[in-house]
Amino acid sequence: MKNFLYIFVLLVSSCYSQQSNRKHWIGQEIKSEGGFLLNKGKLDTDYGIAFSNSETKIFILFFKIENTKKIIIDILEIDKKELKENKLTEYCYTNNGVNVEIIALVKDTDNNVEFYTKIIKAWRANRKTGKFEKIAKRKVKKCDNENYGT
Repeated sequence: MKNFLYIFVLLVSSCYSQQSNRKHWIGQEIKSEGGFLLNKGKLDTDYGIAFSNSETKIFILFFKIENTKKIIIDILEIDKKELKENKLTEYCYTNNGVNVEIIALVKDTDNNVEFYTKIIKAWRANRKTGKFEKIAKRKVKKCDNENYGT
């Protein structure tokens, strides 16, 4: 299984580097990739986020599930240079509480803190429009630190 995942990531990365047009990937099926499903809530369709990368970029793939297939509907690209002292995280909070649609680039700290509060950039995986939307970083109050307590 590890070999399959490695081959898939390599294939996606090499194909993506040959194809500079992101629209090429929209509508394609994800065969296997790490990520998470968004809480379904009142929606009929399941949505999720998957991660992939190339030598210089991180690709965040927004997908929906149709007939058991994960279909890419939008892609967010982040330059790996932006991760030098920062970290990508999810499970972020606004004034209205936790928002599962938000992904943020946060300032990584050496401290074992429960929440990251220094938000660099943030995006929302809008399930109504099927697109990533940049949101004002001031709207994000904090994001969970998945490694807290470990």
